Amino acid sequence: MKKAAILLCIFAVFLASCTHTNTSGSDENLPSLITLTCNPDFTYEPCQDVQFDEHDEIWIIMGAIENAELIPGNLNYGAQYKMSITNTDRSVTKYDFSIGTDPEMNALLVDGIDTTTGYSIPLEDSNQLRSLIERRTN
Repeated sequence: MKKAAILLCIFAVFLASCTHTNTSGSDENLPSLITLTCNPDFTYEPCQDVQFDEHDEIWIIMGAIENAELIPGNLNYGAQYKMSITNTDRSVTKYDFSIGTDPEMNALLVDGIDTTTGYSIPLEDSNQLRSLIERRTN
């Protein structure tokens, strides 16, 4: 029984170390700019480049990223956008990002370096992101 408790604790520590860093918890960690650049190879839906530099918009986007759930297995996807997140230290984090226009579909976020690591953005957050993009592109 004692061994099982120790293994459970080790497993919990391992899971905690594999989760996303909390970037939405404080304003000092919020990026200064998020850019969506259309992928010219993705021609299924119309696309327009978008930049987000307003605090409330960045807060919503980072919250959606924080809520994203890891997708297990190998990914087969087409990226609608290249997402660049300019952090406060001027470093840039890159993702492939697909959102589409279907309000019944979750958005997809894939690590720009490790394209085998993908995340599904929950439907409610995906629809908030669609609204943000629509406001900036209309």
